[in-house]
Amino acid sequence: MIMKHFKNSNDAIVGVVVAILLVGLCVTVISIIQVVYVPEWMYSKEAEHMDEVADQFANLKYALDIQSAIEQDIPVSTPITLGSKELPVFSSVRAFGFLRILSNECSITVANDTDSLSYAIGVIKYSSANVYFIDQSYIFEAGAVILNQSREPQGDVMCANPLFSVNNSGDVNISFTMINISSFGGKTSISGYRTYQIQTSFLSSSNGAVYDAQNINITTNYPDSWKTFFNNTLVDSGLTYGTDNDFWINDTASGMKVVFSESITVNLSLQLIEIQAQIGSGWIQ
Repeated sequence: MIMKHFKNSNDAIVGVVVAILLVGLCVTVISIIQVVYVPEWMYSKEAEHMDEVADQFANLKYALDIQSAIEQDIPVSTPITLGSKELPVFSSVRAFGFLRILSNECSITVANDTDSLSYAIGVIKYSSANVYFIDQSYIFEAGAVILNQSREPQGDVMCANPLFSVNNSGDVNISFTMINISSFGGKTSISGYRTYQIQTSFLSSSNGAVYDAQNINITTNYPDSWKTFFNNTLVDSGLTYGTDNDFWINDTASGMKVVFSESITVNLSLQLIEIQAQIGSGWIQ
């Protein structure tokens, strides 16, 4: 009887040890997943979300270009997804975003010896608040879509060009259509992780011209993208870059300036498209 009782006691101890080992194994596996794999999954999830925002801003530009072309008051709704949700079961942090309509964020001035035309430009800006992936901003500015990164690698690049064309046959004739975004109804900003609509509607169009232009001066928070755009576009049209050539580009305290040589004649046809926008549900009235 004593030996039987001792054997049963050993069986109970073995069962407890096995249970403890299984619990420890489960905790170890979960810890490895939490520390190693969850950050990788969330990094990929936030990267996919930023790709989604890039596609949505491409759709936004397409809608605004169409509204600018037809010049009719037909409201259009474009969805923008602000963030991404956390993973189920495991401990993770969801990403948030901010969507804003900013007035007078940019200005464009074209001048010659005696005259100048200046335009104040409002923008639509999305900014991420990621936890794992690099924070990025997408900006619709004057008809262009710009990607800006606030962490390394820092900088900005133009993802989609504005409505800008150059005809270099004799005189250099440039056509530049700028899109100004103005807010409507007080809905100018929102934050969160859900998908919200940007409602846009054509308001008006105006035209101007500057003959024998000397420079194009842009006040912007993203001068690198505009410098690259102007350099590539003008060079592709057959103009030569350099202070002793057709044009050159200078940095300014608030942006950048394209300067044209006196040896060429540059004529600019300018069009300003006024677009009203609001964030959230409901149509512009």
